[in-house]
Amino acid sequence: MAHYTGKFEEAHLQTPPAYQDHSQGYTQATLVDHTVGSVHTGTSMCQLAPAGMLSAHFHAFEEGFYVLAGEVLLSIDDQAYRLGSGDFGTIKVGQVHAWRNVGAEPVRWYQMAAPQPKPAGKEPDTFFLKSGSAPTEASPLDLNDPRGNLLSHFGFDQIPPPGGEGRMTGALEGVFLKWMNDENMGAIHHRLFMIEYQPGVSLANHDHTFEETYYIVRGEVQATLDGERYLAKPGDILWTSVGCVHTFANVGDEPVIWIETMAPQPPAENAFRFLADFEKRADELNA
Repeated sequence: MAHYTGKFEEAHLQTPPAYQDHSQGYTQATLVDHTVGSVHTGTSMCQLAPAGMLSAHFHAFEEGFYVLAGEVLLSIDDQAYRLGSGDFGTIKVGQVHAWRNVGAEPVRWYQMAAPQPKPAGKEPDTFFLKSGSAPTEASPLDLNDPRGNLLSHFGFDQIPPPGGEGRMTGALEGVFLKWMNDENMGAIHHRLFMIEYQPGVSLANHDHTFEETYYIVRGEVQATLDGERYLAKPGDILWTSVGCVHTFANVGDEPVIWIETMAPQPPAENAFRFLADFEKRADELNA
């Protein structure tokens, strides 16, 4: 399968079997995994009910997350942080971490795992500590001192207006891209970032040497994947495999925002392969 389209449904939130004896009020909805054809990517929506907790554990894969709503305590190794909407980070392979909801509302975060977690019945890759617990107090995240962990903040309200500082220019005018989890931050196996397209913006047909997922947060976008056209709306999830030719166009009247992931991390060159570029070179060389 070269691409996949789906939608986050609250009815799909459930406690994974491996987590049932190590959590309270924790549920998860799988969005992309091996069942849709992916081999590198595992994305999910995670939720903690008020007073819920997920006790100390670690993975044989790297996790990236973006907090969408609520207030939560997260411990990583021996450090604890109070996180809220717009906070994001990378939890490295083997890092012990735990979560606790300290607010009156559910906490929800979008999660990326790479390498892809192994399906049920395969070798275990998530391990809970026998004496593990979850943090009970922490100070808000200090962006100037994440204490060695890969954490930061970028809210949707921080996206600059059209023409503002930090927006792309030239052929990509009208596009805003905010890298969050990437190799510059310290992530090894994935990238996680935010994209905004202004009305009328589109990107030419291209493909990649890695997988991508797109979780639509606001607005609507027309996606063309392997020649098939979709109108993606908030809550929709799209996935493209290695070599899937795709493009996006904002054909509406409002900006569209999505959270995007890449796995594995892109190569240093030729991360984007635009069909038009190769066709032009073929004409030049009479190929």
